[in-house]
Formats: sequence, structure tokens, C-alpha cells
Amino acid sequence: LGHGAILLVGDAPYYGRFGFSADRTGTLAMPGPYERHRLLALELKDGTLDGVKGTIKAAGRKIKGQAPGFVA
Repeated sequence: LGHGAILLVGDAPYYGRFGFSADRTGTLAMPGPYERHRLLALELKDGTLDGVKGTIKAAGRKIKGQAPGFVA
């Protein structure tokens, strides 16, 4: 699909085994309250997150039958 990185909010010890880390998310923010150390990233293409900063915005398509605001 051409994606360069995956971002998620989760448990670092669990997702770390798959390569996710908070090391690359320090310049990113999310709307609303969240625990910064739980914002994790995995680069699929080296350098994708270089210089990235700002607020994360939901993107994707709505999935029929899912709660409003759920995207994939």
C-alpha cells in the first residue's frame, strides 16, 4: 500500500517485540488526552519519520457497521 510507518497508542513492552518504539514520536502529538510514552511508531521505510512534527489526524476510510469515527 506504500505506507512508510505505522503509529499506534499501546503498551511499549508488548509492541516493542514487533519493533514499535516511542523514540520516533517525540515531535508528534494527538488531539485529546493521552500518555505520551504510549504513542509508538514503526518505520516500514527508513527515514519516513525524519523531521516529522505536528498533530496526528485520523485518516482512512470509514468501515461500514463500525462506531462513528472508526477508520482503517
